[in-house]
Amino acid sequence: MADLSMGDAVGIAFRTGAGSALGLGHLSRCLALAHALRTLGAESRMLIDGDHRTLELAMAAGFEASAVARADDPEATLEWCGRLGASALVVDSYGFTTDDLAVFVAAGRPVAVFDDTANRELPVDLVINGGAGARALPYRGGPRTRYLLGPSYLALRPEFAEAAPRTIHDNVQRALVTIGGADPGRLVAPLMRWAIAGLGAITLDVVAGPLVDDVASVRAAVGAVAGQVVLHESPKHLRDLMLAVDLAITGGGQTVYELAATGTPMVAIGLAANQTPNVDAMRAAGALAYAGDVHDAALGPGLVATLAALAADPWRRADMSRRGRALVDGRGAPRVARALLDLIGRRR
Repeated sequence: MADLSMGDAVGIAFRTGAGSALGLGHLSRCLALAHALRTLGAESRMLIDGDHRTLELAMAAGFEASAVARADDPEATLEWCGRLGASALVVDSYGFTTDDLAVFVAAGRPVAVFDDTANRELPVDLVINGGAGARALPYRGGPRTRYLLGPSYLALRPEFAEAAPRTIHDNVQRALVTIGGADPGRLVAPLMRWAIAGLGAITLDVVAGPLVDDVASVRAAVGAVAGQVVLHESPKHLRDLMLAVDLAITGGGQTVYELAATGTPMVAIGLAANQTPNVDAMRAAGALAYAGDVHDAALGPGLVATLAALAADPWRRADMSRRGRALVDGRGAPRVARALLDLIGRRR
């Protein structure tokens, strides 16, 4: 059996998932936290419920990764943590029950959980929810549970903490379509058509994330659309692309916070129920416009109308940009990393 031990260094084990159905958000925030931990001298390993693409993404980010042998089996995760000699476990998966989490805690090492919904009791040491609506959720933890809630604790990639100038043009000249790392509902093609209908003759940048299953169909859709449409397949520098556009159309997941950090005015679409509290809170804060849920029959006309209204209102776009940056400073990952290492230090 291979020696997986992280030696004498503080080592953090991450148990998460990613894929074409689940998306990339869970893995992305784990990697962001792992980067922040590395700057503070701690190393991390990933145990991922996903295919070879998700392992490759983690390794490309500079972290060793293993595939889950038995999904949602707490004993298998504990065995892996033991082989690593992990100082703490970070869980970002909806697959584990309250009882499973209690098993992790009983093993003796600190346990942190990324959560979005507060739909189960979380008897762990640290609960992390960087969502804009996190503080309103009815969390239930244990007697020693600490909560890191709200956008101050958003785990975003390091580049999103870097301030950059943002120009708001009177007219929308360039727009971005991105719904995250995957496209399980095959939304990219209709979103392109609706974007052109709402915004007219502009340059449209379309992102196909690294977990999109049928990139060929996205390429075909781009080729079939009239106008200036540029396809970006698994772009390495998404932040630069966000800063280059005047407006974005996006799903309601992790990407809305990256757009907010770059001051990008945006129209969001709800893709899953767990996005609703955060999309609602971001809308209430004036950081995004909402076009509807993916299951809404009138989503297309609603998006077209919302885009047209926002394109015609540069003051609102400028206000949205300011409010987004005020809400998300991009420095949440280092805050979470310090809290986790402080917890480990107090246990030693």
